[in-house]
Order: sequence, then C-alpha cells, then structure tokens
Amino acid sequence: MPLIMAGLDYRTTPIALRERFSFSEKNAKAFMTRVQEMDGVQGCVLMATCNRTELYLSIEPDCTVCPEQLLLDAAGVDKTEMRERFFRKRESEAVLYLMEVACGLHSQILHEEQIVTQVGQAIALARNCHAADAALDTLFRTAVSAGKYAQTNVSITAVPLSISYSAVQMLEQNCGDLTGKVCVVVGNGKMGRLAAELLVERGCQVYVTLRTYHHGESIVPFGTTPIPYEERFSKIDGADIVLSATRSPHYTVTAEQLEALEKKPAWIMDLALPRDVEESCRQVPGVECRNLDDFENGTEPDRASMEALHQTAMRYAEEFRMWRNYRDSVPYIRQLKTLSADRLMHSTALDAYRENAELEEIVRLVTEKTIDMILGGIKPEVTPDLMRNCCEKVHDRARSLKR
Repeated sequence: MPLIMAGLDYRTTPIALRERFSFSEKNAKAFMTRVQEMDGVQGCVLMATCNRTELYLSIEPDCTVCPEQLLLDAAGVDKTEMRERFFRKRESEAVLYLMEVACGLHSQILHEEQIVTQVGQAIALARNCHAADAALDTLFRTAVSAGKYAQTNVSITAVPLSISYSAVQMLEQNCGDLTGKVCVVVGNGKMGRLAAELLVERGCQVYVTLRTYHHGESIVPFGTTPIPYEERFSKIDGADIVLSATRSPHYTVTAEQLEALEKKPAWIMDLALPRDVEESCRQVPGVECRNLDDFENGTEPDRASMEALHQTAMRYAEEFRMWRNYRDSVPYIRQLKTLSADRLMHSTALDAYRENAELEEIVRLVTEKTIDMILGGIKPEVTPDLMRNCCEKVHDRARSLKR
C-alpha cells in the first residue's frame, strides 16, 4: 500500500492562513474517520500542531485521492489560494520526512522537545478512531522512537527547547531582568504550565488562569497563583506581561478589552493556534504583541549535532523500510517454504526414510526453520521482489526435474 502525505507549516504558510487548518480533537477524529472510509484509503493520520498541519495516508495502488485537497475541503479554503503552500511527499521521502519531523529537524525551534509528544498524540488519536492501519501505526511508532532517541542522545546548545522557552528568552532579551515582573498566563495546558514555571524561575509573580479550579483536580505550577479564567482581566490590568496559550476557538484578549484597561501590559505573547490574541491588539499603543511566527530562533546549531539528527532520522527510516519490506514479503516467504518443502519431499535423498510416518511433518518444520534463520540473517536485503524471484526459481527448478 503506497504511503503519501501533504502538509503545510510555518515555513510555507503565515499564521493567519495556518490557523484555518487547525483542528480541535473532536474535529480531527471526525475528519480522520471520514477520510479512512473513502474508497481506496486504508489508513490516515492527521498531525495538526501549532506550527504544522500534515495528513498521512496509506492507500491502494490505484487510489487517486489527493491529501492536500482533503485538507483544503476540510478548511473550506479555495485551492488556487493555497496551491503553492503545500508540500507533498510519497513513499521513502514521506517516511524520512516524518522521522526528521520527530527528531525536531523541521520544527520552528530546532530539536524542540514537544514535537515527539505531538507525533505520539497524532497516532494515538488516529488509533482511537480506528483510522490508522498497520503501516501508519508502525511508521508513527518508529518516528516516536526516533524522536526519543534524538532527545536523549543528541544535544544542541544555544537553542531553546520549545516555543515556551523561546518566548521567555525573548522577554529576557527585551525586558532584561524579569525579577518582580507581574505576569498573567492564560491557559493551564502543557505549554502554559511550562511558560509559567519558567517565569517563576526568573523571579516573576505569576498568575495562571483556570477554567474551573478544584483542589487536587487541576495541575497548578508550583509558585503560581491560580485565578478563574473569567477574572483574568482583573490581573491583566496592571500586569507587565501576558502570555496566552489555550485551545480556545475564541480570542482570550481583544483590542477592545485591552483598550479598556487602566494600565496595559507592556508585552503580550500569544503561543496558541488558532491565535488567542486579536490581531488588532498590535495597534494598541504601548503594547508589544508577539505570536508563534515571531519566535523562530536564529542561532545556528553546530554541524556535528545537525548531522547526528539527520543520521538518526535516516537510521529509523531504514528500520521502517526493513519492517515494511519484510511484511510485504510474507506471502512470498510462505510460498517459498511450501515450494522448498515440496521439492525436498520429491527428492530421492529421502527415499530411505519414506516409511517414517512423520517424515513430511519433519521436512516441513526443518525447511521453515532453516528459511527463517537464513532470512533473519539477511533481513535488510529482504524485499518482495527478491522473495518472488526465489519462489520462481524454486518452482522452475522443480518443473525441470520432473521433466
């Protein structure tokens, strides 16, 4: 089954367009279920993060489905407007690309630590709605392994670990020492919690909004003060910094709300997709607004680390190639075992043992085990074409002996 993918990311598409291709968990599950039920589609996985939306498909050879068109239809976007923004990859290119994504090579923040979790969440969601087939399931599991290996074994210095780190780093570069600054973090998801922890470490007084707060049921970062989401502007009024990172489909900060404040924050950092902060907030005097497209790190990593990431991606892509080739070879391997055992049973070398009632069972068992051992030793070279050729040669040899 061929593998194809199409997607767009922060390099090809600005946030104003990219957010139109964002998916809630509910919408992502409904989309994958719908795509998987299409004629010729064996499996699909949607990966929609703050910096990328990518659709991976496992399809039948004659299937003409177009992954970018599926995304365009889901977003309600005209194709001519977006045609050049999509990148498309097939087979080995798609496999290697996903391994590189998991290793952080295509992240806005190189080698960022959150991408591995996002790859894992994508396949988990696809499994949950029964959209992923065996090939895509193994592909994404292998990618998660590649990403984990890269995070553990490859170190890149002078590069932030995530968007949250980059946002806080930008604040330090522009505001200097953050000690004593009053900060409001809107959103208590993973990104919001990490940002809150980083701000606390730098001596900030940090308030974190919660939709509902019940002791023991919500994770509140140590050193922060929880406040109800609905009361956020009581703390934003007078705060120095606002950092918003929610999954809300609505703005958490609008220009009208900002204008109404007596003392406006100097900095607003928007880490969400779709954006939490209304674009017109950038026009409010005295307030600096930044969103995801502003956080790319310009530090050049050392070549040795980059090469290590590339090598990791290639090694795990090769691991998937071997798995896939061996899986696709299984029908031919079974046929080879049967043909080989049949040929041995007709060999005159076994004439002395014909009276043994268990002869055929022994021959077939030994043949299967021998072939398994041989193929296990040359597993990287096993391909469907190789196994098919072996079957043809054994079959042709058997026919010539009969003549």
